[in-house]
Amino acid sequence: MRIRHPTFARRRGFTLVEILMVVIILGIASAVVIPNLGTHDDLNVAAAARVIVADLVFAQNKAIVTQSLIYVNCDTGNQKYSLLSASPAITPTAYLTNPLNQKNYVTQFGASGAPQTRTVALQTVSADGKTCLAFDELGQPYSWDAGTNTATLLVNPATIPVTCGAFTLTIYVEPYTGSLSIQ
Repeated sequence: MRIRHPTFARRRGFTLVEILMVVIILGIASAVVIPNLGTHDDLNVAAAARVIVADLVFAQNKAIVTQSLIYVNCDTGNQKYSLLSASPAITPTAYLTNPLNQKNYVTQFGASGAPQTRTVALQTVSADGKTCLAFDELGQPYSWDAGTNTATLLVNPATIPVTCGAFTLTIYVEPYTGSLSIQ
């Protein structure tokens, strides 16, 4: 009588080809993912756009509550905008008070801005060709002309583009309704 020894299952390892395929796939995945980990430009520009929209909503609401024109004066040369209670041509320092920090309502971008907006740039603002918006007692948007010191009801959507690196978002202020959107 012969005793049979149990046969051990043959252990198999990975072949060289399988290991190379995994290394190649990981290399391709890391080449795509790692460059995007270092940049937060998309998040920075989205945050800046949300800040601008919040400030525009504040200006609209302030105009409705005070039953007066509230101005949003954009200065792309100095990378900032300010919220004013009087015409920038007559009283350029009639800043609203920011309820968060109790200072002048000025939002600065670029190198002198807050840490989260230092890499964000305010691009060419256009409110029917002007760089200043105003909101009336109904929250309707106007373009304001510094030369003639007059506010004209918007005919076309006002655009406020902001960029950070390769990413750009544009805030739109719709005529008549003052509805705000980001695209």
